[in-house]
Amino acid sequence: MKQLQLKKVMGVTMSLVLAMSLTACGTSSDNKNDTTGASAAAQTEAAAQTADSGAAASTETVALRLGHTQSTEHLLNTSAENFAALVEERSGGAIHIDVYPSETLGTNTELAEACSEGDVDLYISATGQYTSRYTPFTIVEAFYMFRDLDHMMKFYDSDSHQTLVDGLAEACNVNILADLYYGARQMTTSGKALKTADDLAGLKMRAANEPLPIAAFTQLGASPTPIAYNETYLALQQHTVDGQENPPASISAMKFYEVQDYLNLTYHQFQMLSIFMSDTAMQKLSQEQIDIMYDCAKEVAKEHNTKAIEQEQEYIEEIGKYSEIVEPDIESFREKIAPMYDQFKDQWVDGMYEAIQAM
Repeated sequence: MKQLQLKKVMGVTMSLVLAMSLTACGTSSDNKNDTTGASAAAQTEAAAQTADSGAAASTETVALRLGHTQSTEHLLNTSAENFAALVEERSGGAIHIDVYPSETLGTNTELAEACSEGDVDLYISATGQYTSRYTPFTIVEAFYMFRDLDHMMKFYDSDSHQTLVDGLAEACNVNILADLYYGARQMTTSGKALKTADDLAGLKMRAANEPLPIAAFTQLGASPTPIAYNETYLALQQHTVDGQENPPASISAMKFYEVQDYLNLTYHQFQMLSIFMSDTAMQKLSQEQIDIMYDCAKEVAKEHNTKAIEQEQEYIEEIGKYSEIVEPDIESFREKIAPMYDQFKDQWVDGMYEAIQAM
């Protein structure tokens, strides 16, 4: 098979693969205004509460549960297991993390709520799972918000991103320890290739149950259909939907290519997943243990991000053995999506869109 080259749009600069160790809590009073100075305060408060209650005495083992929806074969699960092992090692066995993949503890919607309420200690997914409660984070879910991978990485290492992290902590009681590169999301379809944005007209596309993906597919003329991630294969097989969108790693792990004819390289979203830790879990730990959690997350994220970027082309080539690879006119997608941003700007932090585009 002719080797495919990653599209120039990726603009991958490996030196920008940084671990996004993003401490999070905040003082935001609403979803639109900047929130600042939160991270240190959250950790200090959590440590103080621990000292008062004795909940995390140094002689005790703190058992934590980490849930996510990816399969055991996915790199994300490997990184979750590595994170758990590293935390146990660095804490001298004082912190033990059990990893539950493949929706074992619930769907994304259920896990997001459980982590926010403290019923699940740690959770890995996109920040889009919390955008119904903290709308400013929808900005990272918008199709074509980022020009390429480098652009997205710059944003995730910026003060602008930290503003969102702090606001999310205040609104949802979850703290982002680090961010893991998920991939450049691509669209797969059955029966019809996507050569331009107009080819999406009338197609039923599986979409994450989040405001931005649903609005984006509507803007592109498709019919967005929210379906749980682990139910997507069956929906494609039974033609409940005509297509879906995910990074190549997930398309490969879930074997969506078995029931799809085309992999359309739309590069419509460069996405990170976050390691969330509930406020409740943080209150079980001493300040030293909290620092260990952040440091280990940062270390694992750096390794994960490097590997995820390296593997992305390999997954595209693997999928190409089963599905036809289509390189559409991406500019036609950008032009059609652009008017949608005005629908959401009043939900975003003032000046955030302009700050991102100026990076």
